[in-house]
Amino acid sequence: MQTGLLSKGWYSILTGLALLLLAFALGGVPWDVDPAASFVAVAFLVIGSWHLARGLRAEFQQRRAPSDDAA
Repeated sequence: MQTGLLSKGWYSILTGLALLLLAFALGGVPWDVDPAASFVAVAFLVIGSWHLARGLRAEFQQRRAPSDDAA
């Protein structure tokens, strides 16, 4: 990995965390102010969790892969 560049796994992790933060913020909006906010919050929660899990899987699989330098 080059210095200063993020891997695809880290992009997915950061995207997932941003979506989870938005879901948390939208979850606190009262129903009478914006009824759609809770539905959008649930969608962001599901998509953010999926992105986070996908990114973590990508990063841990990348680290477990055997290196070619050992040969």
